[in-house]
Amino acid sequence: MADAENTAAERNGRTAPASQSAPGGIDDARLDVRDAGYCVYCDRIVERADDGTCAEGHPLEAVTGHILLVDDDPLPSLPVFNWAAFLIPFVWGPLHGQWVGIVFLPIWLFVDSIISSARSGGAVSLVGAVVAVAGTLAFEWFFAKRANGLAFRRVMKTQTAEEFRRRQRTWAIAAVPVAALLFAWAVWFHVGVAPTLAARS
Repeated sequence: MADAENTAAERNGRTAPASQSAPGGIDDARLDVRDAGYCVYCDRIVERADDGTCAEGHPLEAVTGHILLVDDDPLPSLPVFNWAAFLIPFVWGPLHGQWVGIVFLPIWLFVDSIISSARSGGAVSLVGAVVAVAGTLAFEWFFAKRANGLAFRRVMKTQTAEEFRRRQRTWAIAAVPVAALLFAWAVWFHVGVAPTLAARS
């Protein structure tokens, strides 16, 4: 009988510490989950405040999406510049839901006509062509600076920030030869074709 009581006591002695340590183990397993999203004003991924607004003080309407971060996970980041949006905006834009990108096609056709006119014009025409080219490139630069965030918020439910970065890296690599071919064609047209057409007329 005494042996049975000792055996029971030994069992209780072994199980008691395990039951006492269980709550502590649960506490240790709890994760500090933070919520993040893309802020239009910050133009980057930011942590949300407790009320869902941007941690920088911007309103709730400015923050899109929910990215859950655990413990010390760093905030995902987006590329600060999109080379595909800069080099071929009229292709990249519509395919990423940024339809303003297609506006650059008629803009460049208009700039091309200004350049053609400057060939036979004076200094004023040349200055006008330079200003037109510089203004269009500045517009494209601004578009490319904002392009990543605006495109990412449309796909952040299906793509992580890292997946988006990889896809845009592929786009950038593909955009270089396409832009080079377009530039080469423009140079060939102005140097080889345009003078011939002008001579015939």
